[in-house]
Amino acid sequence: MGSSRMPIAALLALIIAAFLTPQGASAHTRLISSTPEVGVTLNTWPSQVKLEFDQALVDIGQEKSNFVVINNSLGDQVSQDDEVINENVISVSLTSNEVKGPVLVFYRVVSADGHPVEGEFIFNFSEEQSTEVDSIKQEPTTDFPLTIYIASAAFIASGIFFAIYSYRRRNLG
Repeated sequence: MGSSRMPIAALLALIIAAFLTPQGASAHTRLISSTPEVGVTLNTWPSQVKLEFDQALVDIGQEKSNFVVINNSLGDQVSQDDEVINENVISVSLTSNEVKGPVLVFYRVVSADGHPVEGEFIFNFSEEQSTEVDSIKQEPTTDFPLTIYIASAAFIASGIFFAIYSYRRRNLG
């Protein structure tokens, strides 16, 4: 009877170890401020755009891993290719622009945890003043809450229990 308990104990230990193993941090960096601000209307064209994140940014590989692209309302790129990273801030110079209207700021950055994060927002270049603020759009994360893991583990454990119970009942009479 002792040998029949060994596989059950090993399986239970494996399940417990899987759920007690530390998981990596799932919080990726996020944009906390920008200059110009999200949704603001500017009367004067800025010379640069700065984005500040809540984590330090890192360069990985030989290709550009962090960049900011800015397009005017006609879709013309008005950002230079000279991004500068200083800890958690990335900045890029802008070319001159006479086109009025919404300006799209698109960014892709890699945070200290090694995960790339993309997002975009709009500010306006116009003579009109507006207080309307657009929200920052970032890639959705798919972090599952702990309760889903616990419920899944309970479901799997109960399935294993009933499978073992019915097997033993059928074979042991």
